Amino acid sequence: MDDRSTDGAYGATSGTDQRDSRSLMEGLMVFSLRLEIDMLRNEDQYRNGDRSSLTLAKEIDFRALLSVMRPGATLDEQDGDARASIHVIEGGVTLVVGGESAELGEGQLAVVDAGRPWTITAATDCAVLLTLAWPREKAGV
Repeated sequence: MDDRSTDGAYGATSGTDQRDSRSLMEGLMVFSLRLEIDMLRNEDQYRNGDRSSLTLAKEIDFRALLSVMRPGATLDEQDGDARASIHVIEGGVTLVVGGESAELGEGQLAVVDAGRPWTITAATDCAVLLTLAWPREKAGV
């Protein structure tokens, strides 16, 4: 029997002036990516900067992160410990893994194996869903 709470190891977000507090992991979580993207684009961080991100779900060995980015903005995973998927929901990005690069457009998905650092750079105004899964021995479980 698993005695972890339904809130997961990370509990809940603290909330901000623009975002309500919410659980980071439950037995079932459903999101409207369209609504979440619209919310991110209306936040000060995006309106006054080059990107805004929201952790949709987070547990010791898993994370789902939604980001909206302006052209030239970057996200990276320098240690590359996690296996990652990069799903471009809107716009386009350049993904660089080691010496390889790939142009990803709307609706495309790339998967990067664990142990491979990567960087994505927005080519256009875009929305990207990242999922990261750490091997249990690297996640500290």
